[in-house]
Amino acid sequence: MLTRHLNWFVCILAAQALATTASAQTPAEQGRVLFEQLCTACHSVGGGDRVGPDLAGVTQRREVAWLKRMIREPDALIAEGDPVVTALVERYGGIIMPKLGLDEAKAEAIVSHLSALDAGAAAPRPRAVVYGTPELMQPQARIWQMFLLISAVIVLVFAVVAFSTRSPREVSSERAYGLRRVLFLATLVAAIGVLAATFPKTPYAAHSGAATAGVDRIVYVAARQFEFIWSDEPIASVEDVGRVPRLDQVMVDAGATVEFRVTSLDVNHGFGLYGPQRQIVAQTQAMPGYINRLRVRLDTPGEYPVFCLEYCAAGHHRMRSSLDVR
Repeated sequence: MLTRHLNWFVCILAAQALATTASAQTPAEQGRVLFEQLCTACHSVGGGDRVGPDLAGVTQRREVAWLKRMIREPDALIAEGDPVVTALVERYGGIIMPKLGLDEAKAEAIVSHLSALDAGAAAPRPRAVVYGTPELMQPQARIWQMFLLISAVIVLVFAVVAFSTRSPREVSSERAYGLRRVLFLATLVAAIGVLAATFPKTPYAAHSGAATAGVDRIVYVAARQFEFIWSDEPIASVEDVGRVPRLDQVMVDAGATVEFRVTSLDVNHGFGLYGPQRQIVAQTQAMPGYINRLRVRLDTPGEYPVFCLEYCAAGHHRMRSSLDVR
């Protein structure tokens, strides 16, 4: 119930933000902007189901009057027991489409946009990908080996201590405390050495005029329930969605260093970038009102899936995207 109310709240806030949005030149264009701002979090057109159904071909399956009423007052159709709406609610786990408060003109604009899409070429369906067993990337393999080595040393120390207690003997407390000081200092020196060697390589952007030095491309990522929006321009608010050109397919040259500037338009999300073999490459949080910079070099060609790594409500499992490295 809390998740459902959260989805309603987000959608209603987005609808209120539209009150100050200038109208587009044509109904279909205005409908495109409205659809991008209000509908794509729950629906795609040809990209598969999300929180709600894929709307590809919907203007050919449903009457225009029914579609406009569904957009304007879905609560009334549910209250009347409309068989189509009832079946959809059951199919999608009881999630009910919120009432967005749109007038007749805006509902008609959205239908015009959907009609224009249906009249054009059908959008390709997402392709199924079958993965083999992923291999650990080199840094992950080294960390795993270090973990095994340290674990083995700890087990060995405990084993030696356990076996030593079988033969009771006097222990010099002064010698024991001296050994403890030596071990503590050795550990402290090792920790400082590791910090000094690795801290300069910390993958965060510099706070200086050369913040983008060495970056081949900057990609802006705006997360919202339940999608990632890609663009070459910043998307800082819901009003920017539909106004700022978005990238339907992100292509990156192999060997390029990319800086992802990640934010959120509603709640906290996670931006997890995986390699072609499903190894996690890098990740950061997507937070409202804040931009996290994630800089990574992509050497291996292939498709890099992107998943939300923080539970963000009912459609979390559908929140995914990808980019291609060529």
